[in-house]
Amino acid sequence: MRHALIGLAVLAGCAVAPVAPMESDVLQQAEQVLIGACMSGRGLRYWPEPKSRTPDMDRFPFVVDDEEWARNNGYGRAARKELEKAAVPAQNYFRGLPEGKRRAWLTAYHGDRSAVLEAALPVGGTVGHSAGGCVTQAWQELYGDKARWFRASRVTQTLVQMRIGQTQAAPAYGAARQRWSACMKAAGFTADTPLALRRERLADQEGGAEARDRRAATAEARCAASSGLSRTARDLDKANAAALEARYPAEYRNARSLREAALPRARALIRKSLIAEQGEETPS
Repeated sequence: MRHALIGLAVLAGCAVAPVAPMESDVLQQAEQVLIGACMSGRGLRYWPEPKSRTPDMDRFPFVVDDEEWARNNGYGRAARKELEKAAVPAQNYFRGLPEGKRRAWLTAYHGDRSAVLEAALPVGGTVGHSAGGCVTQAWQELYGDKARWFRASRVTQTLVQMRIGQTQAAPAYGAARQRWSACMKAAGFTADTPLALRRERLADQEGGAEARDRRAATAEARCAASSGLSRTARDLDKANAAALEARYPAEYRNARSLREAALPRARALIRKSLIAEQGEETPS
């Protein structure tokens, strides 16, 4: 965790508007620090959660289209394994707790049902979350209004999924995907969609799987370029993002303002946490 905090502390002087991916990482790290402090205050251990357990999917939601990345990483198998390995101490700790302590841990983390936060989603229906617990306490400390942040974050997360779905459902995307599939077949790989190929590759647990990943992902990236799938997905996604922001301006504006206001608090919190951690490591 120390190195992650050092890296984030370096970012403290790099203000980019609107909130950029690196700044989103700062907010997520700060949230984890707050949750950890809250859990510790209740006599419970907590290991920070990563921003994502499938970073390859976050980077390439439609198709792997970076040939150099593909040659070096395949489908991100090594990164996923590292994340799984990092989660082991927390899993072992939780499994080793007595049943009553496990329930106490879950209640401390998630909260109980005595009060609930709710968010109405653009697709219809509502989602809820306990208004208590360390997660919501972290939201309150970081964003200043846990209910407003819950609504803003859940709505914008839903809009991201809507955007991806709209892009994949577009006729132009479907036509480009068929060209991509034909290109992959010519390269020796049978796959109807990039996601199907990625799932197939990551399910391969035999020796040499990573080398096979790299070959398949490199072919995928080349075909993404030659078939036009990469460009088509990028153009459609950009257009869909703009259309959704125009349709839901208040929701995007609300989330953006909350994040931007929270950034100074997040940076200060990370600096403080780093200083405290360095102090603990100093020999007496």
